[in-house]
Amino acid sequence: MKSIAKNSIHWTYSVAIFCALFALQQQKATAATLSNGWNYAIDSFNDGVTGPQIGGGEFEFYGIAIKETSDTAFIAINSNLSLAGYADPLAQRGNINYGDLFFNFSGQNFNTANANGSLFGIRFAAGNDSGVATTGVYTNVTAKNVTQTNSGFSNLNQFNTVVASQGGTPSMGDLAATNPYFLQTGNSTILNSIATGTKVGEIIFLTPATLSALGLDFAQFNAVGSQTIGFSFNKSSMPSGNYIANFFAECANDAIAIKGSFEKESAEAVPEPSTIFGTLTGFGILGIGAAKRKIKRKIF
Repeated sequence: MKSIAKNSIHWTYSVAIFCALFALQQQKATAATLSNGWNYAIDSFNDGVTGPQIGGGEFEFYGIAIKETSDTAFIAINSNLSLAGYADPLAQRGNINYGDLFFNFSGQNFNTANANGSLFGIRFAAGNDSGVATTGVYTNVTAKNVTQTNSGFSNLNQFNTVVASQGGTPSMGDLAATNPYFLQTGNSTILNSIATGTKVGEIIFLTPATLSALGLDFAQFNAVGSQTIGFSFNKSSMPSGNYIANFFAECANDAIAIKGSFEKESAEAVPEPSTIFGTLTGFGILGIGAAKRKIKRKIF
């Protein structure tokens, strides 16, 4: 009888530990976004248009990733286009750069949010054609088209048609290339640069080493562009809630969008080892107590 009782206690204790570990692991898994706290959107690797080349050229965008803490948002971009831009004599300034990064929390499509002045924007390329004076975070943003002065596409349908006709796969990361979130047709309808806005925050540029230390790893998705650009800003510059963020090249020769959410507070921290031990011990004690009560009922 004692042997049976001891085995029953050990079995109950083992089950309690397993359940506790499983519960903790599930909590950790659901707390993560996609990988090491980074939310990634990976674009097609063969839809950048550089002259006659489709895919792999200077205008190939591979991915964007966003990570947040309780007070800071981190942005990382992997592509072949440097912050210095791409020299092109057909562009009005002789150089084509990134457009601005837009955040839309409104739940409306891009053009509606733009008409309402409810977009947020980040100018991160100091040498681009943005309508605001300096790099930073802006609110009450309206957007404009700068493709025509940068030897670019007139609309998204034109871009998609050219890419597909040359064997490429047009994509916009988390959005399909033909998603009605963006206006697909019309003349100069790609809105890729801030026109007006009120500056509410600064951005801090981050080195690839810093981004790596923060857990960034585009290579796990085979996104291995020659450039990794990163910066951070204070989350108080933007609201919490769901958003769609996107940016285009100034010529619209590639683009990428990402869906995500900013929380008011950081996600719950994974328990420290001492906390885990205490939790397991608690489960174990509860399990032993339950086993003893069960055995007692059988004996008496």
